[in-house]
Amino acid sequence: MKTFSVCCLLMIAYYTCATVNADVYFRDPKPNNEWWSSTILYQVYPRSFKDSNNDGIGDLKGITQKLDHFVDLGIETLWVGPFFKSPMYDIDMGYDVEDFYMIDPIFGTMDDLEELVFEMNKRNLKLIIDLIPNHSSSKCEWFEKSIKQEGKYKDYYVWRNASNQDEVLSNSSITPIPPNNWLSLFGGPSWTWNKQRKQFYYHEFRKQQPDFDMRNPEVKQQILDVMEFWMDRGVTGFRIDAFKYLYENISLPDEPFKPGRSNASEYTEMYHIYTTDQPEVIDSALEWRAFMDDYTKRKNKTISSLMSTESYSPVNVLMQYYGNFMNSGAHIPFNMGLVIIKKDDHIVESIDTAIKDWLYNLPENAVPNWVMENHDNPRASTKFGALTVPMFTALKLALPGIDVTYFGGPIAGRARDYQRCPMQWDNSINAGFTEEKKSWLPVNPNYYKLNVETQKKNPTSNYNFYKKMSQLRKTGTLKNGDLQTYNITKSIYILKRSLLEHESYIVVTNFGSETETIILSNVIRDIKDELFVYLGSENSEYSPGNKVSTISTGYPLQLRPQSVVVLTDKYIEPESPSNGASGCIELSSKCISFICVFVLSRWFL
Repeated sequence: MKTFSVCCLLMIAYYTCATVNADVYFRDPKPNNEWWSSTILYQVYPRSFKDSNNDGIGDLKGITQKLDHFVDLGIETLWVGPFFKSPMYDIDMGYDVEDFYMIDPIFGTMDDLEELVFEMNKRNLKLIIDLIPNHSSSKCEWFEKSIKQEGKYKDYYVWRNASNQDEVLSNSSITPIPPNNWLSLFGGPSWTWNKQRKQFYYHEFRKQQPDFDMRNPEVKQQILDVMEFWMDRGVTGFRIDAFKYLYENISLPDEPFKPGRSNASEYTEMYHIYTTDQPEVIDSALEWRAFMDDYTKRKNKTISSLMSTESYSPVNVLMQYYGNFMNSGAHIPFNMGLVIIKKDDHIVESIDTAIKDWLYNLPENAVPNWVMENHDNPRASTKFGALTVPMFTALKLALPGIDVTYFGGPIAGRARDYQRCPMQWDNSINAGFTEEKKSWLPVNPNYYKLNVETQKKNPTSNYNFYKKMSQLRKTGTLKNGDLQTYNITKSIYILKRSLLEHESYIVVTNFGSETETIILSNVIRDIKDELFVYLGSENSEYSPGNKVSTISTGYPLQLRPQSVVVLTDKYIEPESPSNGASGCIELSSKCISFICVFVLSRWFL
C-alpha cells in the first residue's frame, strides 16, 4: 500500500510539476491614483437594459431605476451606448446619428438625462457615452445642407467627382464610375452617387452613414462643440466609435488586393491601407485629449475626464493612441485581444499571447485595459460555454488596469439571438425588462432561472462570483501589484498578483476537459506551503477558506475541467458548512479516524 501511494505521488509530480518559469512579469511602474486607473467600465446597451415606460424598448429612466444594481456589483463607471436622435435603421441601430445634440425620444428627454446624472452623482458613479465622429445619418440636417452645398456645410462630408465626371454631366444616361476601388465594410462600393449634387459621397459603413471630412476645420470644431455640449450636461467622458476610420488618404489611391483576389468584391479581400489608421488619426487622439483636459481646467472640475477609443487595429498602432512623452492621447485605447480569441485547443496560448502583446508594448505609465465582450461580438457564454464565464471573470478582473464589462456578463447571459438581447432581471414577465407583451428583441426563454434576482440569492452564482472579484479589485495588491503569468499546459493558466507587504492572489484556471492536479510550488517560486481559497467557481468544489497545499504532500490543488479558483496567502475564514475539496478531505479523515477507533474498540472488547 505504501509503495502504491509513493508511486501515485511520483506520477502526479511527473505529470503536473515540471518546473515552469513565469511567462509574463509586469511590474506596475508606480501607483496611479486617477479615479479611472483601475475602474470597471460597464457597458450599458440602452435599448436592452431596462424599459421604464412599457414600450418594449430600454431607456434612460430604466437605467436610473437600476443604478443600485451597479453599486451592489462594485461598478464605478457606466458607458452608455448611443442615445442620440437617429432613424434607428436596423442596419446599425443608433450609430447613424441624425442630431448630435438631441436625445432620441425612444430613450427619453434631456430631463431624463439630468435625473440620471444626478442619481449617479449621489452614488459616486461616472457616466461615459458614445461619440460617433466618423459619420452621421444621411437624414442629418448637415448632410442635407451639404447636398445643397449650403454655406459651411458644403464640404462637411467626403465628396468626389466620378471617374467619368465630364461624360456623366454631358449625358445623363451614362452610369457614374466611383473615383476608386474602395469598398464598404458592409459590402459593395464605399461610394454612393448623389443625383442632386452630382457627386459621389464616401461611406465606410452603410450608404445611410456618410463620412465626415475630418480635414475640414469646421468639422473638427463641430465635433469639439458636441463634446463640450454633453460634458456640460454631466458626462465625464466618451467612448469614441470607429476611431481608425476617421481619415482616408487624400489622394484616393486604389487599395491593393490580397494575393489571388484581383477581382475582389468583399471587404476582407483587400488591404485597407488607405482608409484605416491614417497618420491624422493619431493627431485626433492628441487633439481631443488636449481639449478634454483643457475643459476640465476651464470648468474647475474636481475629477479628470476620460477618453476611450474603439478600433480593431494592430497592437503597435493602438499603442500610438496613448500618445507620447510630449502629448497624451486616449486614456483607454480599447484592447480587443481577448475579444478575438477563438475556441480551440490553443485557447490558453491565445489568452497568454493577448496579455503578453498588450503589456510588452504598453508605453511607460500607460494603463492597460481588457475587453472580452461587447455589442458587436458573441458573449463568452455563447462562444466558449457557460462554465467558462467565471474563469474569464477571474482572469479579467485580476489583471492590472481597467476592466470593460458588457451588460449581462455577470450573470453569464447567453444570447438567444445575439448579444443585444434584453437584460434578464427576474422571473417575472419578459424577465422584468418590460411589462409590454413583446420586447424589441425576444427575451431568452431561460430567464425564469437565469436572472439577476435568482443569482443574487445563490452564494455560488456567477453574479456573486463577479461581485467578489470586483471587491478584490479594491485591494492594494490588485490596484498596484505586480503581475506574473504562467502558461503551464494547454489546459492550465495561472495569474499571480503580488505587492510588497501585502497579500498575494493567485488565479488558477483549467480550460481542459479533465481534472488536473497542480503542484503550485513547482510552478511559482517563493510560495508558502499552504494557501487559502478566496473564491472558487461553483463547479470547482472549492469554497472560501478551504486550504490548498502547494507541495506534493497534503492536499494539493485538484481542479475540475472548466473551473477556476482564486487563492491567497492571507487567512480566509472557512465557510460553514464547507463544501470545498479540502473540506471534504478533512471530513473524510475524521470519518476514517472515527471508524478506526470503532473497529479497534470492537476488536478488543
